[in-house]
Amino acid sequence: MATYGQGRAVGRPLWLGSVKSNLGHTQAAAGVAGVMKMVLALGEGVLPRTLHAGVPSRKVEWGAGHVRLLEEEQAWVRGERVRRAGVSSFGISGTNAHVILEEAPAEDTPDTSSDTGTEPSAPAVMLPLSARQARSLPAQAERLRDFLDARPGLPLSAVARALGTRRAAFGHRAVVVGGDREQLLAGLDALATGRPSAAAVTGRARTGGRTAFLFTGQGAQGPGMGLELRARYPVFAETFDAIDAHVGLDLAGVLRGDDPEAVHRTQYAQTALFAYEVALFRLLESWGVRPDVLSGHSVGEIAAAHVAGVLDLEDACALVAARGRLMQALPEGGAMVAVQAGEDEVRPLLDERVGLAAVNGPASVVLSGERDAVLAAAATFAKTKRLSVSHAFHSPLMDAMLDDFRAVAERLTFREPRVDVVSALTGRPATGEQLCDPEHWVRHVRGTVRFADAVATLAGSGVTRYVEVGPDAVLTGLVRECAGEGDAVFVALGRRRGAEPAVLLSGLARLHADGLPLDWAAIFPGTARAELPTYAFRQERYWLDADVPLTMDRPATQPAAGPVEAVAPAAVPDVRDLRERLASAPEPEREALLADLVRARTAAILGHEGPHAVEPDDAFLEIGMDSVSAAELRGALGDALGVTVAAGAVFDHRTPAALAAHLRERLAGGGVDGPAGDDIESVSGLVRRAAAGDGWERAITLLHSVADILPGFSSAAEFGDVSDPVRLATGDEGPRLFCLPSPMALGGAHQYARFARHFHGRRDVLVPDVPGFVPGEPLPRSAAAVVEVVVEGVRRACADGRPYVLLGYSSGGQFAHAVAEAMEKAGTPASGVVLLDTYLLADDGTEQLRREMFNGMLDRESSVGGFGTARLAAMSRYSDLIQDCLPGALTAPVLFVRPEDPFAPGLDGWQAAWEGTHELAEVPGTHFTIMEDRAESTAGAVEKWLSGIVAL
Repeated sequence: MATYGQGRAVGRPLWLGSVKSNLGHTQAAAGVAGVMKMVLALGEGVLPRTLHAGVPSRKVEWGAGHVRLLEEEQAWVRGERVRRAGVSSFGISGTNAHVILEEAPAEDTPDTSSDTGTEPSAPAVMLPLSARQARSLPAQAERLRDFLDARPGLPLSAVARALGTRRAAFGHRAVVVGGDREQLLAGLDALATGRPSAAAVTGRARTGGRTAFLFTGQGAQGPGMGLELRARYPVFAETFDAIDAHVGLDLAGVLRGDDPEAVHRTQYAQTALFAYEVALFRLLESWGVRPDVLSGHSVGEIAAAHVAGVLDLEDACALVAARGRLMQALPEGGAMVAVQAGEDEVRPLLDERVGLAAVNGPASVVLSGERDAVLAAAATFAKTKRLSVSHAFHSPLMDAMLDDFRAVAERLTFREPRVDVVSALTGRPATGEQLCDPEHWVRHVRGTVRFADAVATLAGSGVTRYVEVGPDAVLTGLVRECAGEGDAVFVALGRRRGAEPAVLLSGLARLHADGLPLDWAAIFPGTARAELPTYAFRQERYWLDADVPLTMDRPATQPAAGPVEAVAPAAVPDVRDLRERLASAPEPEREALLADLVRARTAAILGHEGPHAVEPDDAFLEIGMDSVSAAELRGALGDALGVTVAAGAVFDHRTPAALAAHLRERLAGGGVDGPAGDDIESVSGLVRRAAAGDGWERAITLLHSVADILPGFSSAAEFGDVSDPVRLATGDEGPRLFCLPSPMALGGAHQYARFARHFHGRRDVLVPDVPGFVPGEPLPRSAAAVVEVVVEGVRRACADGRPYVLLGYSSGGQFAHAVAEAMEKAGTPASGVVLLDTYLLADDGTEQLRREMFNGMLDRESSVGGFGTARLAAMSRYSDLIQDCLPGALTAPVLFVRPEDPFAPGLDGWQAAWEGTHELAEVPGTHFTIMEDRAESTAGAVEKWLSGIVAL
């Protein structure tokens, strides 16, 4: 009144409103809600009336100034005077905030939605979209389609760059690829309306999994290959031309020449393939697409060795040129025949005239050698195909060129590979010694291409993306046959038909949809800034209908006219109908029904609108499931199915799909899951009985015996597939956190649920798989085996190269430190290590401490739904392993966090200590509660330390 209500013109009072009248008490959001209200008012040109304030307060002296309540809506349009609004927020603590908003200046030029920066012409464009749920993608596509349709002058490459660099990349993804505006709009329309389209790729991004680049061998070449890429992408052209200059064959001229057969002559075919593949690799590298492992089929292995750093460009060109030249010089003749048969079936037919050129699959081999002998051997099989080749490669007919080729190889300089290579000569990972041995490359000419074994090795190492780097999809089908469909992605970046840039981007679109990071600014260079449509948020109405009275003293006299649009509780299947359908359904349909049940019950417990809000591969912990809701889910599933769901099942089978598979197996076995957890005949029942009688040592002895009976593993390869880390929080701040849980019966990603809430929206928090705690998993035989499995999970999740910190709780800190040591030795060091109350219990004199920890763990058994045999046996094994997992040398900084209070009364020497160099932080709570009700304080201490190391 005294400040803004004085000296105002007649008819122009200071209008006074309140956001509380619109939304109710907004508490801490009052200020930002007021700002939002006035920004909307500026945009709409209207001052909304203040509700529920028809009579001005008599406690305000309204005549002391020209201030009026907004009893009625007032027009507030742009005019000669600049429109301004003041927003004040008053906190109960006395903290007040004030801001003045002013309308933006009027724009004199029409909105073009992009600035005037330069934008190079793009031969093809891919537009990435993403959403948190698959059902939201069509709305994103529809909004972008309408936005582009209304702006025909908007550079599409600038839009692609903006989508890739300025929009968050959520888990559910779609990419539309096209060579022109019409194709892109048609692809967006198909995506928006749910129609299939070759221009639209959809997928679910994965955080883990390795990427393998496979370099194609001879046979994939064709006239004109690479010329479009060479004309449109400078990186490709520079590399291709550099190789052409080294080999001196005018490859570009051969490829564009009038003789379509020239490129198929071995001398040109092998060098042209090498030039294409290396140039394509360098182009991908410039776009941020990098492999974890490399392999090649026949001559393709030379390209793999070069890009791995084994040979520099000059020596690699010398090797591939000599190979092609010397093979071309051999007398023509011989034959190669592809046979549908296994290696064991053809091996009796091999001799000095017939060789085994390749084993491409479990029932796919190639015979090579003297023409009549090879044709006679192949004639004994039902399905064969003679290959169109000038020479019988990988056969005894190659022997005449080996000495001259050896002489070339021995003059070259070989180096240790910088990227893992799986050799198709052996089918195994290639050592530096092998790749640096000239004899390897001599044997490579003559020996069998063991491609099927190479694919098996790649799959065993955790590869989930197979990317064929070649001019045609030759290896992709072979890989799919060898690896099986599963959840792997098979992508060919070249095809004989179709525009090369569009084919290449289509392949990259599939990789992006699967989660492989791309450098969008490098793919679409330019400086034009394109505006984007706003995100198509899903809108759910939670308001009561306006005609429903909101006061308890006025009962409703009639229902609202018309339907009330509100969020209904998740529908769940009828129990009787479900059991009948499960009893009669075939096995695949049974698992689908169980998956629907799990999703429906999960959605209902978590308060979601329906089953569609829970994806089959959503991790329970990632979507908000905790120990309480997990127990509710177990009970709900048990009631629906008429069985007892195993203790810990929700955490042991961490997605709806995995839990459904477990339930199917349970039902197939009659629903019997062994003795109940509190039965004296169960392992957990015996452990509790022993502990209750002060016989905890006997309980541990029992568990040691159980662990010795169960199967074990000594390496990551022997363990099998390593699960992707569970993501508990997501954010752009670095470094990300990898949190190792305690390797005890209480352990698991759920231990970090409260801790991770502190980092929501700010920092990635991921929990790697600690092996052995899930029923059916083998137990580690050594600490080194554990470290190897965890390292694999961390390494796969760090494929984007972002900095990371390893964190471990309790004994998990020892393994976090060991993993950091291993990663540091491998050249990918952690930015730091955090140890949360990690005790080194290898010393004597800690019996009381161990016993109290054991009892404290049993007291919290309900938090994981009960201790099954797998958890208890794993705890027993890890209690032995941690004594051998002592800290070694590490250069990364270490934060040691410990609680202020003991976890049991009367304990002596209860505080943990860390001997290595570290920073100490003490937080409220006990050993257990620092991760429970005091987890926020613990997370705050870690956040403070992370900010410090980032500043360094």
